[in-house]
Amino acid sequence: MKIINTYSFKNGEQYIRQHFANELTEVIQAIENLDATVCLSKESKEKTMKGKLLFSPRDMNDRLKSELHKKAWTKKAKGKRKKYIEARHAFGKGRFREMDGIKNTVGLEIQFGKYAFMGYDIFSKMVIFNKLGYIKCGIEVVPGHELVKQMSTGVSSYDQLLVDLQHRGESNIDIPVFIVSIGLTDKEKTKTQELQDLFRSNKKEAMKRVHLRKYNGSLPGPK
Repeated sequence: MKIINTYSFKNGEQYIRQHFANELTEVIQAIENLDATVCLSKESKEKTMKGKLLFSPRDMNDRLKSELHKKAWTKKAKGKRKKYIEARHAFGKGRFREMDGIKNTVGLEIQFGKYAFMGYDIFSKMVIFNKLGYIKCGIEVVPGHELVKQMSTGVSSYDQLLVDLQHRGESNIDIPVFIVSIGLTDKEKTKTQELQDLFRSNKKEAMKRVHLRKYNGSLPGPK
């Protein structure tokens, strides 16, 4: 994958490049090392895209976090399906908040959800984790507009997030955040089209090259 666009919220890019260049490099490398076509694992059930092979936001999120887990952005999980455990702060009585990763006071969120969750990450969750003393700044990874077209409806994009960032403005409780928009390389675009065409014309043959994810459903909402 590759970076398509970036946005510096409250001087986030300059602050992170100056104080946490290594951490930023690790996130960028994890993005560039991911072959997005392995995340073509969702068959759409929606009327407008029924039967189309799409990218799974869950798989893309998991593969990026698994790659960053190798760099200690998350803790090792024992006896669980996932190899990692997200950073969590408990408030008691089953109430908690999680971040996709924290390293050297840099918070990380990889968000492929609705635009409200993107804004929540930056305007609320990162502020809370900063107030608790876990982070000084944040990196938010979101899909670009073209990538969103290859996902189920409901997934927001970098362009939608910019509406909130630019029109809300910055406040004194906000922290520096560097927003990174990701998308497909030219090679990935070609391979994606080939797999989608094959899935439509010869699903049996396509299934030798793709692995569809089973979706059991889960309750949406911030973590």
